[in-house]
Amino acid sequence: MRTAMIACRKRYFRLPARHIAHFQFLVEGYDGIATVTTVDSKAAVLMLCIPDGLEREVDRVLDAMAQEILIPFREDTDWKEESGVEP
Repeated sequence: MRTAMIACRKRYFRLPARHIAHFQFLVEGYDGIATVTTVDSKAAVLMLCIPDGLEREVDRVLDAMAQEILIPFREDTDWKEESGVEP
């Protein structure tokens, strides 16, 4: 049985390490809108893999999280360049 690969857009975020699990729990609680992977636990960098077509939904969730929940996070559009590799 073959499983189709779904194209996704990768976005990187930084936040205090103590909030990684909570951030992941909240994002993945919206079933299927994104997967969260910790790509650098020391620098507390997370990668969201967002399936094509769900970018707006993820933006809405992130906007709500930024306004309502006390998890300070920011998108890190330069992370790949800083690290030199993409996970």
